[in-house]
Amino acid sequence: MQTLMEPEAEEKKHSLSHDYQEDLARVMNATDAKVVQELLQDAREREAAETEAVEETKERKWYGMSSLILVILTLGVLGYGTYYYMHLTVKIQPAASVGVFQSTGNIAVGSTSIAEMLKAQQLDTTLPENRPVLINLVTDTTSNTLLSNSQLYSFIGATLPEPLQSAISVARLGVVNTGTTVAPFIIASVPDPEKASKELSIAEQSLLPYFYQALGIDIAAYDTTVPHPFESQYFYNLPVRTLSTTNTETGEKTLLFLYGYATNNTIVITAHPEALKAVYDTIINQH
Repeated sequence: MQTLMEPEAEEKKHSLSHDYQEDLARVMNATDAKVVQELLQDAREREAAETEAVEETKERKWYGMSSLILVILTLGVLGYGTYYYMHLTVKIQPAASVGVFQSTGNIAVGSTSIAEMLKAQQLDTTLPENRPVLINLVTDTTSNTLLSNSQLYSFIGATLPEPLQSAISVARLGVVNTGTTVAPFIIASVPDPEKASKELSIAEQSLLPYFYQALGIDIAAYDTTVPHPFESQYFYNLPVRTLSTTNTETGEKTLLFLYGYATNNTIVITAHPEALKAVYDTIINQH
């Protein structure tokens, strides 16, 4: 059963609703403009902060990606550099022996010269025939220390270039009685034959001036103003590089200087092919 509201109550409700709308309007009208401005400013700041956060996130991603690429490139460069260096660097080779040979007594270089020492060997009647004999050149008779390579080069008056010196691990001076003469020779041990051959080839035009004193060669009889090319030949089935002088009147060639391998790691420098053969035979007989 529906109950009708009394006129007084209906009027009172309408009055309250009207009063609420008016009060709300008054409140809206009474809102301070400063508060609105603050709200708008706060909204703008929040929007700017959100935009900045998005940009920072993008920048962090970009920097992270760039750093990763740089790290990968750096590792790649280091890896390639290590690989290249390992394959470029020449491995250390152990010093090889020049072989086992008979030797003379100790001769102190301070009390003799290369010419005097060779003359003494020419007069030595005890030298065995066709047997290489190494000359024990020492710094002094007290320590009896064999000359180093550089000391030997200094004693024989040879100023070898550094690349050629580095290709030789051991160098000794020796003589061999061929039956007709006492032939001096230099025997050198080379760990890397390819490198030694290259450096000798480069220095060929200077090899005679380097070693003529040690080999007893009369360089005055050789015209050094004319470039004489080396030639490849075989002596006793051994490949050698030879330097010859030519008689201008007869055209006859005379062997002046040679170098060749007695073994893969042993070079002999001499003016007499017999010295190379004697060294080769001695080393072969030891195996």
